[in-house]
Amino acid sequence: MKKNDCQTKNGFTMVETLVASALFLTVLTITTSTFLISLRTQRFLLASVNATENISYALEVMGREIRMGKSFFSPTTDVLNFLIMKDGTDKAVVYRLNNYQIERSIGGGPFIALTSPDVRIMDLTFLTQGNERGDGQQVRVTILLRIASYAGAKQLETNLETTISSRQPES
Repeated sequence: MKKNDCQTKNGFTMVETLVASALFLTVLTITTSTFLISLRTQRFLLASVNATENISYALEVMGREIRMGKSFFSPTTDVLNFLIMKDGTDKAVVYRLNNYQIERSIGGGPFIALTSPDVRIMDLTFLTQGNERGDGQQVRVTILLRIASYAGAKQLETNLETTISSRQPES
């Protein structure tokens, strides 16, 4: 038998291997960068949601007590004092800003933080209207908040404003 002079070589040339490797690395780089961008966005959104839930809780607690409160007094713009009926007696409630957190004290007890340390309250302002005796106005407390939350090195800053009216008539 005669040996076949026309032998075909199976496999890839060096150029084909380099082109395939370059394409693979390009696709891998695009996929990885897209994944990392998505991960950063997810962290940012999660920090935003956590901050919103935390502040919503604090505002709900404050709103419930302000609606039932009377004799409102605000010695400074970041402190609110009023009375609320608990256990058959009037108890003093104090809200204040301390170390970037909203704190509450009931009946002269210790101050307890309403907000998480992960969410920084940069500014808290209480504006009271109608709290003068005999002015004929319903008491309204406007709460202004400037909040900062962090996702990695990024800071998300939010401004909130809400007005709550007391259901208790001033005498």
